[in-house]
Amino acid sequence: MTDPGMKCSRCKEPARHRFRQHNARFCDPCLEIFFLRQVEKAIEKYAMLTPGQRVLVAVSGGKDSLALWQALIKLGYQAEGLHLKLELGDFSGVSLDSSREMARRLGSPLHVFALSDLAGCTVEEAARANRRQFCSVCGTLKRYYLNRLALELGAPAVATGHHLDDETGRLLGNLIHGHAHHLERQWPVLAEGPGLARKVKPLCRLGADEIRAYAKAHDLPVAQGSCRHSKGATLPYYQEAMRLLEQKMPGTKLDFYLGFLRAKAGPPAADAPDGVCVVCGAPTHVEVCGACRLVRRAFERRQRLAEEAAAAAAAGDEAQA
Repeated sequence: MTDPGMKCSRCKEPARHRFRQHNARFCDPCLEIFFLRQVEKAIEKYAMLTPGQRVLVAVSGGKDSLALWQALIKLGYQAEGLHLKLELGDFSGVSLDSSREMARRLGSPLHVFALSDLAGCTVEEAARANRRQFCSVCGTLKRYYLNRLALELGAPAVATGHHLDDETGRLLGNLIHGHAHHLERQWPVLAEGPGLARKVKPLCRLGADEIRAYAKAHDLPVAQGSCRHSKGATLPYYQEAMRLLEQKMPGTKLDFYLGFLRAKAGPPAADAPDGVCVVCGAPTHVEVCGACRLVRRAFERRQRLAEEAAAAAAAGDEAQA
């Protein structure tokens, strides 16, 4: 991370952190100033939040969401944590412990909900029933319930820990595959609308290395380990490609992302679905929203398996008789 004798670019004291993309070196106190200013710039540039506003932070227990939560508190926002338990064994327990410890340090509320209680099934059940990749199903359900819970808790906005590496990886993938709709919707803010809470990404100007340095400097209680299903995700491939370019040409990621945003006419219009889901009442363009379809198929599969098990048991009893 550092070289012996390296001096901070701001105060000339010994530095611990070096970021080639900014041609800058920082000690811990100056890293704090830099980090908070980058978050502040993103919020101001894209009109994410109003000063002192209440905002729910989607907290996973990872470095990104913990760093975001602390930064928003330091910047004067009424930032409360919202943690969705995904029932993924030991990893889910560690993630919840980290989130609770961060809430204790910050003196801020943490709202905890089990996704299986909300949906009536686990993400694994839904993924198997729908024959879709776990990450895709998990993302759909998390977005749905984060939005619903924000509305139920009366919060005007939800902040997520998506950072520059996430955004550039997603952007590269969408460009390669020509996903015009996703490119149109990609922006650091998704505006609120009927049945939709405001979604913001205040870390969009900061890369994973900068967030990692901030988390280390503050000794944040970051959950160790990773989701056992993460190997099926494709986003890391695009992120790896961007990291390679960044190594050869520092600053590429930030130029790529900010250039894309500058080239757009402005933020996308607020999503205005022309109907509501007949099951849950959420805004949707189809009769049944995506989340409800995932859950419905999980219930149908559960019922089918129960019937098959009952039939097998009955056949066994008849054979013994």
